Amino acid sequence: MKITVSKFFTLISLLIVLNACKEEAKPNIAEGSDKKIEIVEKPDLFYHYSIWHAFVNKIFEGDITAGELKTKGDIGLGSYNFLDGELIMLNGQLYQAKENGKVVKPSDDIKIAYANATFFDTDDTFNLQEVPDYETLRKYINEKLPTKNIFYAFKIHGEFSKMKCGGLHKQEKPFDKGLDYLIPNRPIFERENFTGTMVGFFCPEFIGDINASGYHLHFVSDDETFAGHVMEFEAKNLKVEIDQIHEYQFVLPQTEEYRNVGFEKEFQYKKQ
Repeated sequence: MKITVSKFFTLISLLIVLNACKEEAKPNIAEGSDKKIEIVEKPDLFYHYSIWHAFVNKIFEGDITAGELKTKGDIGLGSYNFLDGELIMLNGQLYQAKENGKVVKPSDDIKIAYANATFFDTDDTFNLQEVPDYETLRKYINEKLPTKNIFYAFKIHGEFSKMKCGGLHKQEKPFDKGLDYLIPNRPIFERENFTGTMVGFFCPEFIGDINASGYHLHFVSDDETFAGHVMEFEAKNLKVEIDQIHEYQFVLPQTEEYRNVGFEKEFQYKKQ
């Protein structure tokens, strides 16, 4: 078959275009000292397993594992099945704050009843020298937020002269007590003069029964021996990092208990 000059140049042009498209499809690569490093953007997504209204109505078992949750974010909070410990995730490491005050690193196959998570990507940061209480921290953060109509994640590291954290008592089936009873009667742990990190989220008021609105923070100490749900504190030299989140995903449990639950009880736990 003969190839005319015009067909030859058409073929060459097509190959050039295809090659250019191929070049544009390459991943974003950063040059390292001895190797190339692929840069992967973190998703701007708030991942939420189960819903607050189900958790309030005694859905204390889920079907997601700790290993699966690690694929949904690198910071997070929540609770393990049977309320067997507060869940804290910091920099991809999961912690389990037990009702007796012990902090452990759970295995990847442990199951989770409720969780919030995201891949943290700092959009804003500021420092606070003295913070006498939780309410003052909320006030400072409120002044920095461009709007309260989106979601936010936080990493807040500092020195704590006092910290009060709450847990939950482990439950056994049949579950006869809801959060309206369990939270006011929760175990409380206190510690003084140490360092650590608070992680958590802000949800707008319109979130309704899907999640708890307002601020929700959990804590883990730098020595990994003290953790739980943040109730109150005194701190200094806080570094506050904020991540704005514009997408929200919630995944519902695929369990018999969830399919059959009624949503009679209502309970919002905003401040603590």
